[in-house]
Amino acid sequence: MVDLEQVPEYFQAALDGGRSDLTVSGVASRAADALRSRGLLSRPWTLVGWSFGGVVGHALTSFLSSAELPRQIVLLDSIAPVPEYTRGNDEIGPDLVIPWFCMYLAAKRGGAVPVPRELAAGGDVDVDTLLQAVLEAALEHGALRPGTTLPGLRKVYDTYLDGLRRNNRLAEDFAPARARVPLTLLRPERGLLATPDPLGWEQLSDDLSVERTPGDHYSMLREPVTAKLAALAAVPAGHL
Repeated sequence: MVDLEQVPEYFQAALDGGRSDLTVSGVASRAADALRSRGLLSRPWTLVGWSFGGVVGHALTSFLSSAELPRQIVLLDSIAPVPEYTRGNDEIGPDLVIPWFCMYLAAKRGGAVPVPRELAAGGDVDVDTLLQAVLEAALEHGALRPGTTLPGLRKVYDTYLDGLRRNNRLAEDFAPARARVPLTLLRPERGLLATPDPLGWEQLSDDLSVERTPGDHYSMLREPVTAKLAALAAVPAGHL
């Protein structure tokens, strides 16, 4: 298992407004070295990458010899690092982030956190007003502990937003190569994006398949995705 949060600079960037000197290639190279040092590249294997881990997994194959390549990469609701699916950090606003944040909160403690009606109604609504609505809904549905305050939730939101900005900046600065192995994209019922397109991965691969799974971007990790993965790859799996 390659835990990206164990890369100190990657973890710290989520606490520093998303700023970092890291690159996708730099993180991928470290991951490749970690897998190689543990002897995990000398036998048949499949690489599984969730969310931004799919981007790092794709980049990782550039640092492998032909004999070390996985049989395939399985992407769990991962967005390809191509221009159509990247945007400047100044374009990452509440209309995009608040629905994802609601999914995140719901997944942390279970239950559901509906998107604020104020956001669905459109117009210019400040973040604290939206977060107040999120706070009330999350408390009502048991997704936050009683006594959670708006300032406390705002700190969690800001860290979450900085993590998104970190990943977006890394993807924006990355020029991906063509895929060297087959790709399988698993899309949950409620993913990050509603587009019917395969999240940009068709631009990087001529051997791409798409499968549907239950859940949302976060809860899909607790759904019976394992059975689907086992059907896709009957070999040991590496995870990002």
